Amino acid sequence: LLAVSKVDQVSAGFFKALVREPARAKVGIYSFSRQDNLFVGIGGGLVYLASDKALLMGYLGRLSGKAGPRLAASVAYAAPRKAVGDQELGLYLNFSASAKLIRGQFGKLFLPRLLSPVVDAIDTLGQYASGFSTTKTGLSAVSALAPNPAGKDTPLYSVLTHTTNFEVQNIIPASAEAVRATACAPETGVYQAAWLNRIDLFDPFGFLSDSQLSANLVNASRYLGDECAQVTLAGGTLASLDTTGTQALGYSVSYHKVSDMTAAEAHMPAYAAAVNRAIGGVADSLTSLNSGLLSRLGSQSEATRGAAASLDAQLAQFRKQLGAIKLVYGFRDGYLVSAYSDKALQTALKAAGPRLAEDAGFTAAELPLMDTAGWSYARQPAKTDPKAFEKAIRQALSQSGSDVSSLVSPEIIKAISGAILNLANRYGGMSSQSSALNGVIVSKANVRYAW
Repeated sequence: LLAVSKVDQVSAGFFKALVREPARAKVGIYSFSRQDNLFVGIGGGLVYLASDKALLMGYLGRLSGKAGPRLAASVAYAAPRKAVGDQELGLYLNFSASAKLIRGQFGKLFLPRLLSPVVDAIDTLGQYASGFSTTKTGLSAVSALAPNPAGKDTPLYSVLTHTTNFEVQNIIPASAEAVRATACAPETGVYQAAWLNRIDLFDPFGFLSDSQLSANLVNASRYLGDECAQVTLAGGTLASLDTTGTQALGYSVSYHKVSDMTAAEAHMPAYAAAVNRAIGGVADSLTSLNSGLLSRLGSQSEATRGAAASLDAQLAQFRKQLGAIKLVYGFRDGYLVSAYSDKALQTALKAAGPRLAEDAGFTAAELPLMDTAGWSYARQPAKTDPKAFEKAIRQALSQSGSDVSSLVSPEIIKAISGAILNLANRYGGMSSQSSALNGVIVSKANVRYAW
């Protein structure tokens, strides 16, 4: 670990007061001492600390002009950082270097074969850089992922760098509050199935086995195209305040391009039935698990029985939520439309009126829709009524098990909800786009906010 910060005269004095030991070592003009398990120092307008002496000395040596490998000169660093550019706040991650470090520790582990696919995937992720800056109209953010073409997880590399021409915006209702579209490579389902097969034995409720999800994903990959979109329909933002999550399901729907409609119509009934049976199986497993727990605790103390009863009530609520979840689907204009709420599905299938492609705000965002890796769009939400928002906050607190009346007064809730609503109503929507150029996936986002 190495941490460095610039300091002014005032903050330098503050940090000096925290350093108990006098400086006992020096590299160039930079001195440092050991304090507990860290090496710390102040000099040259910097405060610096490290968990390793050699690491700190190497860093201070470079600051003093000594030769040595530097991050800025690294090709692995330069490729994603150049795409991101100068930002107010930045982040850099080297997945390939992490994978190399993990592989070096394999000799000390007993399950290298089990972990190898994980490390291969991490290595294939390559390097990542991101950053954001404030603007007069909100925030701008840029990220760049440079996957490792030499990584052993070749399907993942293909999935990450896939692009397509988007048309899904032509059937999504213009009233949708948020859309996230991705170029989902045709081999995505097969790739996901391979990972599910690896973790199937660790599934405590048997959902993966009961749903035959991996086999269904492989079958679905034969007729699904490379356009995917997750859509929040009108009203979904306010519904998301529901802590049970079931209300939000009534406004969430997915679109997936279909390349073979005959195969899709033949396979989807069995697919949906298997998933819904598995969801019911999870609820039954929870019932059996808790019944056995309560019977074993019957002779325990009153406090233990009380805790078990509380757990039983929570599991009953969770089972109720599971009962409201059901995979439903339909087809519209060459797309598979699916949801976990019949209300959301019918809204999407029967929606009339203008489409998202015709929306003035969407058009003004000028998102690239051809040969691109994906895009997102969220329109400026309608101003929320303060009374409706306050009511939603009260319901959310009540559903979470809090006794609102005994904790805070109605006046405080009103004041807090008013402050939150003031911040929320300043949000003016967002748009983002992702492109793959020369093996680097660059994503740019703009968030509109009335500061």
